[in-house]
Amino acid sequence: MKIGKINKMKVITLADKGITAEDPETNETIFISNREVKGKPEEGDEISVFLYKDAKRETIATMFLPYAVDGEFEFMTVKKVVSGGALLDWGIDKDLFLPNREQTNKIREGRAYLVYVHYDEKTEQVIATMHLDDYMSKEFPPYKMNDEVDLLITRETNLGYQVIVDDKYWGLIYHNEIFERVDYAMRTIGFIKNVREDGKIDVALQKQGYQIVDELSGQILEELEANKGFLPYNDNTESDVIYNKFGCSKKSFKKTIGTLYRQHAIVIEERGIRLVRK
Repeated sequence: MKIGKINKMKVITLADKGITAEDPETNETIFISNREVKGKPEEGDEISVFLYKDAKRETIATMFLPYAVDGEFEFMTVKKVVSGGALLDWGIDKDLFLPNREQTNKIREGRAYLVYVHYDEKTEQVIATMHLDDYMSKEFPPYKMNDEVDLLITRETNLGYQVIVDDKYWGLIYHNEIFERVDYAMRTIGFIKNVREDGKIDVALQKQGYQIVDELSGQILEELEANKGFLPYNDNTESDVIYNKFGCSKKSFKKTIGTLYRQHAIVIEERGIRLVRK
């Protein structure tokens, strides 16, 4: 069983004061008190259990999951500043401790800060740190164009929005490639646009190149069929209108209808596009 992680376990016994669960790989068991039991699990059920240690170094098991676990980045709100550090709202009964030595700037109660969660071997506690670069992967990013990745929006810069990719790498989404509302602390899905020689990653919120053109082609043709062969969208349509309708950039839309036009599948008119009936 892993401290600071979510463990998949199996309920083996039910009792008045709680349940006992077993790790199916190691056969280790742990007791979960009623106050930490979520729902009404039955014997044999597979459950997700988060493990941490209290001040006495005793292992506590809970079915209530925190905002982030060991190895993840997340924005968390400061509940209280204490002499040795700060207590963060972790989403469970236990607060997450952010020691003074792990802070990079002045902490204020009620404000949210981006932290990394990890298990500290010395104290045997799961703690938070603001030394983010220390916990980014040192390996060269193994991605290729259009790989789907998880993104955490961290802050806005002059170029765009800085993001954390798959809880491992820094990335950037450029302002001129954003066609939907984004904000810091938001988690979303993105697609790799480019991995530079220095390991920096350019990310987009839509797929790139011919792959998205192929998908859009099918979508546009289906929309045309459903709307009597005509759609009021063309090269002159505003970018936000295109995105709201098709979920893509205007550049991708223009490339797609250009391809369909050359294939004699559509004609582009002043007021929109029309399906060519064959």
